Amino acid sequence: MTTITICDNAGGVKLEEPNEIFEPYFTTKDQYNKAGLGLYMSKMIVEKHFGGKLSVENKEDGACFTIRI
Repeated sequence: MTTITICDNAGGVKLEEPNEIFEPYFTTKDQYNKAGLGLYMSKMIVEKHFGGKLSVENKEDGACFTIRI
C-alpha cells in the first residue's frame, strides 16, 4: 500500500462532517463561482479506478488529505 498525505495550514475544513466536501457540486464559494466537482472527481478516480481511498481530516491548524492506493 502507498500512502500520500498533503496538509495545509488554512484552518481546516469547517464542517460538522468534513467528508461532505467530496459530494458532487459541494462548494464553499459563493453561488456565482462554483462548480464543486474537483474533490468529487478526485475521490472517484482514486476509489473507482485505482481501488484506493481518499479521505480528509483536520489536524492542528489545517486539513490533511490522504490518498491510499
